[in-house]
Amino acid sequence: MGDYLGLPAVARARSLIVSLVAQLDPVAIRDGYPMTAQPPIVMRPSPGITRDSFLGSIAGELFDRSNAFLWLPVTGRNADGRQDTALVLPFDEVRVEWDDSRLFRRYRWRERELVSGVDLLHIELPGRRPGELLVPSKFDVNADALDRILAAELFAGDYFDGGGVPSVTLKFAGQLTDAEADSAKARWIANHRDNSPGILPAGWDLHETGGNPDAAQLLETRRNGVLEVARIWGIVPAELLLAELGGSSLTYQNIAGMLDTFMRVTGQPEYLSPIEEGLSDLLPRTQAVRFSLAELFRLAEPDYIASAVQAIGAGILSVPEVRRGLGRTPVPEANPPIPPALMPTPPVPEEVPANVG
Repeated sequence: MGDYLGLPAVARARSLIVSLVAQLDPVAIRDGYPMTAQPPIVMRPSPGITRDSFLGSIAGELFDRSNAFLWLPVTGRNADGRQDTALVLPFDEVRVEWDDSRLFRRYRWRERELVSGVDLLHIELPGRRPGELLVPSKFDVNADALDRILAAELFAGDYFDGGGVPSVTLKFAGQLTDAEADSAKARWIANHRDNSPGILPAGWDLHETGGNPDAAQLLETRRNGVLEVARIWGIVPAELLLAELGGSSLTYQNIAGMLDTFMRVTGQPEYLSPIEEGLSDLLPRTQAVRFSLAELFRLAEPDYIASAVQAIGAGILSVPEVRRGLGRTPVPEANPPIPPALMPTPPVPEEVPANVG
């Protein structure tokens, strides 16, 4: 797997997924509304590291292994017995096996038996079939395709390392020994790797070939490898891998729409939902954890404002709520109401004496 992670497209896919998950804020909700006081397991779940590092570790394990194991230490529980602390365990240190009935899984970590739901939280990608012990890693399922991509990258590295772009031929009007020819070739490659101009002495001539079919086919093979990586990990659109794909244009204007599509197609169903459900198991039954997508809204602020205008007109949102969602301060009112404590006391009317007689 280490060789596969070294592929540029795979490294970019991992960085994209992990960074997007890590930047989102998990929020505990009750009855459909965010709780005023957020529980510690949501605010700062793991001591010693930040929340984004904690979420990034889970997302990285899900990307690499399709499974993530969280240790729930007894010392990390509050007075009500609720879990306030969780730590991500290395996948290779956790041993998973069936129990005698082959209906439930047993977990061991450092010769310690961990009970699922009590001492350990198991988060896994969707798709485990009946009878499967664990969801298989995408590296294992797609090993053949990744082998082809890796072979093409290794071949390309050797091919282009020889200074063959553009492919040239040095001609000398005379006789050269093998040692002299090798020396001339090595000097040319060493001095002109950056395709800088060269000065040829008398007797030497340079012949530059035209289009190289082998190089063109190799470049096309590498592009197809990028598309294959995007297909394996569900990167939609594939341009998010920063690949030079035919007919695509990655610009600042459309990056927000691409990220929105990616989060809907891959981020939410594959990564966000399992993490949400896992963290929700650590809260009371009346509470749940959902990720806030406010960070993504910042990238598409014009679209969000246009939608918010319609929501305000329909009475769904108010202007202060929209401004708070954008991180803006409230608009001061032209004539704000005076608090009752600061209002002047009206004068007491004098009593008029009654007419006598």
